[in-house]
Amino acid sequence: MPTPTGVNVTVWGDGEPAVFVHGSFGWGEEAWREQRPLAEHYRLFLIDRRGFGASPANGRVDFERDAEDVAGLLGDGAHLVGHSYGGVVSLLAAARRPGAVRSLTLIEPPAFGVARGDAAVEQLIRNVGAAASATDDPAEYRALFLQGFGFPAGAVELEGGDLHAARASMTERPPWEAEIPLDELSGADLRVLLVQGDWCPAPDSARALAGAAFRSVCDVLDERLHAERAVFPSAHSPQRLGSLFNNRLRSFWEQA
Repeated sequence: MPTPTGVNVTVWGDGEPAVFVHGSFGWGEEAWREQRPLAEHYRLFLIDRRGFGASPANGRVDFERDAEDVAGLLGDGAHLVGHSYGGVVSLLAAARRPGAVRSLTLIEPPAFGVARGDAAVEQLIRNVGAAASATDDPAEYRALFLQGFGFPAGAVELEGGDLHAARASMTERPPWEAEIPLDELSGADLRVLLVQGDWCPAPDSARALAGAAFRSVCDVLDERLHAERAVFPSAHSPQRLGSLFNNRLRSFWEQA
């Protein structure tokens, strides 16, 4: 379903609306495939951010423009769920239309600007920045990006949606440049769920770097937004766990 701005949105189910925003290297149906059972009772809107999935590219990927797209999907009110870069987008979208956000769920958002000075945050920023400037090959960029997180990753051949998503990810405006309006969001009294992985399944190098950096960001958001918090046995994408994640999210929605 294309929106008037040309952004593609996949719709699953019927009922109370929920908007899902994917992160880097993915797209709506790919990032949220394990959430499809929620469509038995909710109407899920899975946006493909510009340049990802079936949404055409239109210049550099930018969290501010993505936030405008997401804010426009909230309608008269919807739950909002963002993973990784999509979490930064969701924070900005919620600040634009707080009255339309029935609840806000953030899965390890790289809102590193709120935790500058933390050693792991600063190292991760350096690593991701270096990956972006080191190559113009999407497969190599993906490998360097993962290595920057502390994963032992090599370049693998990409095709189809994976190649398209990696190419778009190379153009993303760095998420640490986002100015998160924490005072404004706090004043809106939103119900916020912060979701993290415990990073135990990840290599020690990734847990010590990326896991620590995202934990520092979530610590700040927890304190400033008075959030609920959920930690799952996963690395950066706990939504991949399926029912374990879905049950917690459904419970949070039901209490909103």
